[in-house]
Amino acid sequence: MSLSERVDVLRLRNFRNLFLGQAVSVLGDGLLPIALTFAVLDLTGSATDVGLVLASYSLPMVLLALVGGVWADRLRREWVMIVSDLIRAVVATMMAALLLSGHAQVWSLALLGLVFGSVDPFFYPAFGALIPQLVPEDRLQEANALRSISESFGWFVGPALSGVLIATIGAGGTIAFDALTFVVSAAFLATLRVPPLKRTLARQSFVVELRHGWHEIRSRTWLWVMMLRTMLVLFITIAPLQVLGPLALIEQGRGAPAWGLLTGLFSLGMLVGGALALSYRPRRPMIVVVACGTTACTPLIALALGSGLPVLCLVWVLRGVAIGLLVAVWETALQREIAGESLARVTAWDWMTANGLWPLGLVIAGPAAEAFGVTTACWLSAGLGLAFSVWPLAVRDVWRRAASTRDAQPSSTLP
Repeated sequence: MSLSERVDVLRLRNFRNLFLGQAVSVLGDGLLPIALTFAVLDLTGSATDVGLVLASYSLPMVLLALVGGVWADRLRREWVMIVSDLIRAVVATMMAALLLSGHAQVWSLALLGLVFGSVDPFFYPAFGALIPQLVPEDRLQEANALRSISESFGWFVGPALSGVLIATIGAGGTIAFDALTFVVSAAFLATLRVPPLKRTLARQSFVVELRHGWHEIRSRTWLWVMMLRTMLVLFITIAPLQVLGPLALIEQGRGAPAWGLLTGLFSLGMLVGGALALSYRPRRPMIVVVACGTTACTPLIALALGSGLPVLCLVWVLRGVAIGLLVAVWETALQREIAGESLARVTAWDWMTANGLWPLGLVIAGPAAEAFGVTTACWLSAGLGLAFSVWPLAVRDVWRRAASTRDAQPSSTLP
C-alpha cells in the first residue's frame, strides 16, 4: 500500500475534522506543563512545589477516570469532548489572568490544576472510543498513527516555542494561548456528524457498567499485565523525569529553553514513530510495546551521566520514535479487541491505571532530589524503571498476543 493510500483515511470528513481540531489543541497543550513548571520555580524556586502543582493537575485524572469512561459510553462522545474543551478553556484563562496580574500563588495554581485535571478524565476516554465510530475497522491503525502524528507535531512545536514564549510574554501569556486552542478544538468537534453507536446491552447502574469494564480487562491476561506494567513505569520513571529533568538541566547551567527543546525533540521523534506505524504492523504487538516502552529509562541515564546537549537531543528523539510507534500499536489493539459500547470504559481503566501512581511519582521526585541529589535520584529512577518495564516478557500470554491476519492485510481503499 502506498503512502497516499495509507493517509487517505483523512478523506473521511468526520475524522479529518477531529484530526485538525486536536492538532491545534495539542499545540497549546505542549506549552502548559513547561509554563507551569517555570512559573512555580519563579514563584518559590522549590522542586517540591513544582511536584505538588503538577500532581494537583494529575490527581483528578486518576480519581475520575472511571467516572469519565462510564459517561463517555453513556452519552454522545463528541458532546462530552466539547463540554470538556470549553471548561478547560475557562480554567486556563483564569490561570493566565493570575500569572499576568502578578496575583498567582502556588495554592491558587494547584487549585486550578485540580479543576483542569477533573475535566481531562471525561475527554480522553471519549476521544479514544470515538475513533472507531468514525473510521472503518481495517483502517484503525492508520487513523491511530495519524492521530499520533498530529499530537506529536503539536507537542514538538509547542515545547520548542515554550522557552521563547515564556521569555517574551511570560508563563501567563503562554497559558492564555493554550486556552484559545481549546476553543478551536471545540469548534471543530461541533462540526462532527457521528453515526449512532450500536449497542447490544441495556443501560444498567453505574456500578454494574463500571464492573463490566473491569471484566473486559480481567478476562484478558495480556491486557491487565500490560496495564500494570505501564502504571509502574510511569510512576517510577516517567513522572519523576518531569521534575528531575529541569533540575538536572539547571545544575548544568541550562533552563527553560533546553527543557523545551528536549521536550519538542521527543515529540518530533513521536511524529516519526507515528509515521512508521502507518506501514509497520507487528506480528507480536505486545512485545513491540514492551521493547519500545523500555526506552523510558534512557533520558534519566543520559542526564545522570552529565551528557552534553547533542547527546541529550539524540536520546530524546530516539525515545520519541519508540513511543510514537508504541501508542499507535497499543491503541489499535484496544480498539480491535474491545466492543465499541464498552471501549470508553476500558480506555478509562487503562488511563486510570496508567496514571494511578503518577501524582505520587511527581510528589516524591522533588524530596528525593533534595535528599540524595539530582544525579543519584536519576540513577535510582532509571534502574527501577528498567526492571518494571521488562517483567511482562515472562508472561506467556503477552508473547502469544499476535496481530490478526486482517491486521496484517488492510484494505487499500476506503468504503
